[in-house]
Amino acid sequence: MISSLKKVFWFSIVVFGSTSFGLAQSIFFEVPSTPYDRQMERVQPTLAAPSGYSIDGISFALVNEWMIELRAMPYRYSREWRTPSEVEAARAADCKGKALALYDRMQLNGAANVRFVIGKRRANDSLTHAWLEWDTETGTVLLDPTFNWTATLKASDPRSYVPFYGYEGAHKFQAATTLQVNRNIATRSPVAPSTGTITRPTRSASRARSSSWLFDEGSSDPKFFSYRSAF
Repeated sequence: MISSLKKVFWFSIVVFGSTSFGLAQSIFFEVPSTPYDRQMERVQPTLAAPSGYSIDGISFALVNEWMIELRAMPYRYSREWRTPSEVEAARAADCKGKALALYDRMQLNGAANVRFVIGKRRANDSLTHAWLEWDTETGTVLLDPTFNWTATLKASDPRSYVPFYGYEGAHKFQAATTLQVNRNIATRSPVAPSTGTITRPTRSASRARSSSWLFDEGSSDPKFFSYRSAF
């Protein structure tokens, strides 16, 4: 949760995405492919869909409404990547489903410079996680509807929210942090973000409308995919 003072600040402004990765906490390099490409085929249309248009831009108040709705949605693991429409119909999702649903709403409403990210929530986690990063004029905003109720500025902490790969539209990126990971796993194939079985009360719907790494079944808490062969 962000402080009351920050809430007032965020809710009182309308933010437009910046045009550079310079404000991001992590360095991304565009790549032709990632280990997740085959697994993510069924959701690629969501990532590559043309952005909508909003005259007034997207307010943090609206984004936080979506965050609250998705955070309250029961957590349900799916080995298969679910599309935003499937998440809306089921009213339950894992980390990748919730993050993609939020990505879809933001794209449809004109947000720019929003990345879907796969990495680790904590550096020492054995499994991976999925969230969004939004580059704005204020800084890189972290959007994790699996764990957080509101948008927050991404902290300069190398031990939390460590990105491996990013996806924005038809573009794919590899984070600098994956260079060491790739050296460590050598020829093994990593695994994508997983989920557990968390049940939370649902809220009313808000405005809005799967390479080869597979997701591991998590425990009672959401955890993140371990790097092991999934082929």
